[in-house]
Amino acid sequence: MAQVEKPLVTPSDILGGKPAWPKDAKSWDKIVGDSEIIYEDSHVVVFHDPVDEEDESQRAAGELRATLLCKKHIHSLMDLGVADELLNAKILHAIQQAAYRLGLEKKGFEIRAHVYPPMQHRPELAFKIRTGKPPHKGDAAAG
Repeated sequence: MAQVEKPLVTPSDILGGKPAWPKDAKSWDKIVGDSEIIYEDSHVVVFHDPVDEEDESQRAAGELRATLLCKKHIHSLMDLGVADELLNAKILHAIQQAAYRLGLEKKGFEIRAHVYPPMQHRPELAFKIRTGKPPHKGDAAAG
């Protein structure tokens, strides 16, 4: 029996068009600005992120927040595919290297990626690295 190929589904198919971003795109170097860089290679940069988005929780005492940005412009996590194998590997490597440089393998951390509005505010693929107090059981249900 011949196998029927399913059509590829793109983010625009799901959204009914391109997303409307609440904020304009910026190049990675403008977002990083004068922030301290934790890890950088030709594909990604991880930096200490002193500015929290308006929808993020307040920082706990001693909490660290960093951001990973791709240098190649990619709108969101949904725009990465298997053809981006090298970039996917570079993202994983950068998260690991930043964690080791910050000693996070000893105390744990989380990785977050906001995807599409209203969660994602700018059309740049970004991963947030965060340490601090883990959420309490039931916090997700309360939000």
